[in-house]
Amino acid sequence: MGFPDLDPTTSTNWCKLLGDWRRPDISERYDLLWDETRAFGQLWPRPHPDEISAFYVIDGYHTHSVQGPSLARPGVSQRVLTRLAWAADKGSDPDQNWWKQTLGTKPRKVLEIGSGRGAHSAKIAALGHSVFGVEPDRKARRIAQDHGFQVENGTAENLPALITAKKYDAVVFMHVLEHCLHPFQALKNSVGLLNPGGIVVVEVPNNASTGCSYFGPLWAWLDVPRHLNFFTETSLGALFDAASLTKTSVSYRGYTRQFSADWRQTQAQIAEAFGMARDARVKTSSYWSFLARTAFARPSRKYDSVRIVGRLPT
Repeated sequence: MGFPDLDPTTSTNWCKLLGDWRRPDISERYDLLWDETRAFGQLWPRPHPDEISAFYVIDGYHTHSVQGPSLARPGVSQRVLTRLAWAADKGSDPDQNWWKQTLGTKPRKVLEIGSGRGAHSAKIAALGHSVFGVEPDRKARRIAQDHGFQVENGTAENLPALITAKKYDAVVFMHVLEHCLHPFQALKNSVGLLNPGGIVVVEVPNNASTGCSYFGPLWAWLDVPRHLNFFTETSLGALFDAASLTKTSVSYRGYTRQFSADWRQTQAQIAEAFGMARDARVKTSSYWSFLARTAFARPSRKYDSVRIVGRLPT
């Protein structure tokens, strides 16, 4: 059965968005559908493949920009808020130690699909692994190539021949499946490239988080229409099951950044683009309330991202 798209006749209309906050001059409206049973959401109607590239023709998108210093200037209240959030943050960041534990010390051949400008590839390569990449964004691809990585043009659903000619010990999707028009096909493609016993690492925004429900259409990581799918641990796990991957670990991360000056500035910009600049959710008091609700919450409600590692049987 795979992992089918949502049926609009049986799904809930979870959220209506007035447009794309990053492209305010484009007159568009979006519906987000939600299936409570599957704990999974999708943008509806599904865009045509030829439309998707235009969603990324924007200034400052993270995959094709070199991140500079923050322009947001935190005041005393902001600094205290961030420090308290940091003290409560027990998330599992995919830092070099995490990659070392996950991939082991033996040199492996790793494929990162949607490799962006190569930030995760650099951490993996520094551990002695051979890293290959696939990235559809020309600017991001060029940045990664300038840093010495072999990155080919393509998508998770349509992988280039130079990539499919090889087999890999691990395939990595870091905040990629939410962008895929056909996420099940994307994951199945990766499974077909694995050596026996190989692993797949997937991290996506956690749409079961309190941040998503609390901020609603203003939540920074809805990012419609670039995000086409909205996962939780439940639905991402079901996707792994459908792709015949055995789940070996589940991790959560992304708490402190939800209180950072940059994150707050982004959500304020979204509110302004939607004509909601006076919305109480972007006021300072709202973030203090959000901290009180989440500091001691269970991981699935606390963190903005969920990461699952799965293994192909030997």
